Amino acid sequence: MNKKLDENRIKEGVGGQAVIEGIMLRNRSHYVVAVRKPDKQIDFIKQSIPENKNKLSKMPFFRGVVNFIDMMKLGYKTLVFSANTAGIEEENKKYNKNDNNKSEKNDNIAMTLSMLVSLAFAVGLFIALPYFITTLIGINEKEHFVIFNLARGAIKLAIFVIYLLVISFFKDIKRVFEYHGAEHMVVNAYEHGLNPDTGNIREYTTIHPRCGTTFMFLVLTVSILLYMFTSYFVYTYIYASYTPPKLIGNLTVLAINIILLPIVSGISYEILKLGFKFYNFPLMRLAILPGLLLQKITTRRPQDDEIEVALFALSKLLDNSVENRTEEDVQNDIKKSE
Repeated sequence: MNKKLDENRIKEGVGGQAVIEGIMLRNRSHYVVAVRKPDKQIDFIKQSIPENKNKLSKMPFFRGVVNFIDMMKLGYKTLVFSANTAGIEEENKKYNKNDNNKSEKNDNIAMTLSMLVSLAFAVGLFIALPYFITTLIGINEKEHFVIFNLARGAIKLAIFVIYLLVISFFKDIKRVFEYHGAEHMVVNAYEHGLNPDTGNIREYTTIHPRCGTTFMFLVLTVSILLYMFTSYFVYTYIYASYTPPKLIGNLTVLAINIILLPIVSGISYEILKLGFKFYNFPLMRLAILPGLLLQKITTRRPQDDEIEVALFALSKLLDNSVENRTEEDVQNDIKKSE
């Protein structure tokens, strides 16, 4: 039923994410955010992606951290645009010469705060909480660090799955998950040689190996294995000569776990890339299989209007006649129509 994968299109690297009432798609040179407005029309922005001159962005294991930070920045920008365009935010940005600098400064502050809050939430929910729940169970971390970390890992994965299941029942999140499914279907169709204006998009799956859900599962799994050595290191070398108070030992392990997060994400990124590149190899498929299964939660079969937005985003991404369309252009068009 489906065509064979088009290697050239895969190398082009089309990917994206769901946003509020819309889709963000990107390739190596541009990104597009297409959003359904309250009047049911679709609006969009398209901007070029500057070349990352950071040498770390090309180095294995380091590039995962750099790309993750870049995606968080881009994700924040696209969410703000989608919220404004979809009518979630009552106050749209106003663009004029007097407040451009102030607006940009406020945006940078808000983006930084948002990233810090998101990171703190993730650390608290998926690192600190499972760790302290495991200590309450009563397993001696110093003497049984393997059992301790396996138990902590199981709790961590359980929290992650329960969290996804709970938020999937919220109406707004369910809609985002449908757009997530539309994004995957369109990217899968494109990678199989289908053009955005032809063919039946619904023939293609909502599951994709490069999905952020799979990446998050890999981060959690890699952390389970790596954090076993953290516990061993702390109690074998740092506290080799004496036994510290339990709270001090716990906080030391927790601090090192947080410090190791960039290494965890770097390793996970490389596994994700290998998993997609060698997807037909049974061992690699097995490594990313749980992450693919979790996409059954984070993606839903989309409605026709959501597929329309995803196809619109892809068509604008591929349209070389549209090189740039900013939020200021969107606001100017609104003013002209009034």
